[in-house]
Amino acid sequence: MSESNNKSRLTLIVLGFAIFCGVSQWSRNNTPLFGLVVLIGIALPLAWGKFTGNWGAMGFSKQHIQKALLWGILAGAVSSIGGLAVLPSRTIASDLDQQLLIGIPFWVLIISPFQEFFFRGWMQSGLEVRLGQWWALIIANLCFTMWHYLSPLVDMATFPLASAGGIITTFIAGLAYGYAFQRSRNIIAPLLAHTISGVVFIVVGAMDFVQII
Repeated sequence: MSESNNKSRLTLIVLGFAIFCGVSQWSRNNTPLFGLVVLIGIALPLAWGKFTGNWGAMGFSKQHIQKALLWGILAGAVSSIGGLAVLPSRTIASDLDQQLLIGIPFWVLIISPFQEFFFRGWMQSGLEVRLGQWWALIIANLCFTMWHYLSPLVDMATFPLASAGGIITTFIAGLAYGYAFQRSRNIIAPLLAHTISGVVFIVVGAMDFVQII
């Protein structure tokens, strides 16, 4: 890829992230707009993959499935342990079956895909071309962490997201997801990791999908 194309891609990433954050912030006062954030997070990476045909670099590949599953489980365990460490209380929900019935499809089909497609599949892979793997990992994860505090998630989370521990834990979790993506080169790894940590939070009562819905 030429130098001019690299600069254009970097400019597009900055612009895309600004729009993503802007709509997220707007949706804090108008919650239905968060659906647009989800749409951007899924549609933009898929449109980019369709336009460039470079699906493999974004992790949309049938290769390295076993490695992706292994790294996804490891990263999910790391992020879950970090999250559990900062929870003020851990109590299995009395309506756990209902929470899991609603929460697991949400994590698998919506929450994990729109974040991981955007931050790992699209942003991190794009930054790697310009900045190299390690700077891409750090910068994409800083963006991932910052975005959480511009979105309605910071208002809705029963997890102490806005605390110092919550910020550190979010950053560590993002590093785990991004590193799993780098090691496997498959989007399945961060998707699985993000979903595992989400399900763990449901089990210990840190997320209430019944109340949200």
